[in-house]
Amino acid sequence: MQTIEINKLDHQGRGIGKIDNKVIFVPYTLPGDLVEVEITKEKKNFLEGKVNKFINKSDEHIENKCLYYGICGGCQLRHMSYQKQLEFKQNKIEEIINKFVKEKIKINNIIPCDNIDYYRNKISLKVVDNKLGFNILGTHNIIPINECLIADKKINNIIKVLNKQNLSGIDNIMIRSSFVNDDIMVYLEGKKCQIDINELKKYVTSIALHINENSKKVINKGNIIEKLNNIKYKISNLSFFQVNTAQTIKLYDLILDKSKLNGKEVVYDLYCGTGTIGLYLSHKCKKVIGIELIEDAVIDARENAKINNIQNCEFYAGDVSKIIEKMNEKADVIIVDPPRNGLDNKTIQNIFRLNPLRVVYTSCDPITLARDLNILKEKYNIIDITPVDMFPNTYHVETVMVLERKN
Repeated sequence: MQTIEINKLDHQGRGIGKIDNKVIFVPYTLPGDLVEVEITKEKKNFLEGKVNKFINKSDEHIENKCLYYGICGGCQLRHMSYQKQLEFKQNKIEEIINKFVKEKIKINNIIPCDNIDYYRNKISLKVVDNKLGFNILGTHNIIPINECLIADKKINNIIKVLNKQNLSGIDNIMIRSSFVNDDIMVYLEGKKCQIDINELKKYVTSIALHINENSKKVINKGNIIEKLNNIKYKISNLSFFQVNTAQTIKLYDLILDKSKLNGKEVVYDLYCGTGTIGLYLSHKCKKVIGIELIEDAVIDARENAKINNIQNCEFYAGDVSKIIEKMNEKADVIIVDPPRNGLDNKTIQNIFRLNPLRVVYTSCDPITLARDLNILKEKYNIIDITPVDMFPNTYHVETVMVLERKN
C-alpha cells in the first residue's frame, strides 16, 4: 500500500497522483484527496490503482446513492456534484482541443442536462446463472441488479419483472423505452428461452427473440415509437438512437441552429442512422440526403419519413466513404455524426470535393474530433465548438463543431 495525494483528474475522471515520480490513475477520487492506494496494474510509463482507504477526503465529494457504483463501471462521476461534472467536461474539451489543434478556437459553455438520473432510454444487461445484471468492471462476472439509476424508470420496472422469470438459456437482454409514451421493447438473445412470454407481454410493447443463430422472431410489433418535438421515430431493436431523449432535443436544436438553414439548402446527413437528425432538419431545407452503413437503420429512416409525411429526404444504405464518392448533387451543408473512430480520409476528401458552405460535426470522442479538425481546417474555418452533456454521471461528453468554407 502507498499513500498519495490526488492533484488533478484525467479525461476519464480518474484521479492522478504520483508514486516514485511515476503517474498513477485512481478512479473515484478527487483533487485534494489523500488516499491509501493498492496498485492494480503496472505499466512502463504509468500505474493504475484503487483506493484502499481515504485518509483525507476532499470536501467536493458528494454522497453516492447507487448500490453498484464502482462495481459495474457504468458511471464514473457520481462522487462529484453535477456542477463539478460540468466543469470537468468543459475543461476536458478545452484541454484536448487546445492540445491537438494548433489554433485558437472558441469553445462555448457546455449545455447541461435537466435530468441527471433516469435519463437513458436503452440499457444492455447480461445473464449469468439465471441472474440479470451488469458486468463487474474488468471481469466477465456480473453484479445482479434491481435498478439502474441512469435508466428510465419504465426500464427499471421491466428489470424487476425479468428478475422474477426463469432466465436460464438467455445470455443478453436489451431493454428500450420511449419517453413520449409507454412503449417498451425487450430484446432477448441466447440458446433457449424459458421466460413466460405471455406474462412479459403484459408489460412490454415489443419482444424480439434471437435464440440460436437461425431463430429470430418478433412478438407483438417489432418496434417502439419515440418523438422529438413534432417528429415521430419508429425504432427497431437494432436501430441506433441517442440514449438521452430529452437532451437529444437540445442537441438537435443546436445542430439546427448552427446549420443556418433558410429552406433552400441541400443537406447531406452522413452516418444518419434512422434518419433522426436529417428528418429533424427537413422542414428547414430543400432536401436531405442521408447515408448509413446499417441497412435496417436505413429501412427505419425511410419508414420514419413516411410516418411523418416528409417527402424531401432520401436515404442510402452502405459504407459512407463509398456511397458519398458516387454523389454529385451540390451540398450546401454537410452534417456528420460519425462513430467513435471519427471520419476516414476518403470521406473527408469527398467532403472537400462536394465543397459545402458549412460542415456541422457532432462527435462523442474529442480526440478523434481534434484529429479530424486538423485536416478539415485546410479548407474550412473553425467557427466554434459547443459541448453538450448527453451522459450525466459519466465522463462522456458530446460536442458540436461548426466549420465554414474558406473564401
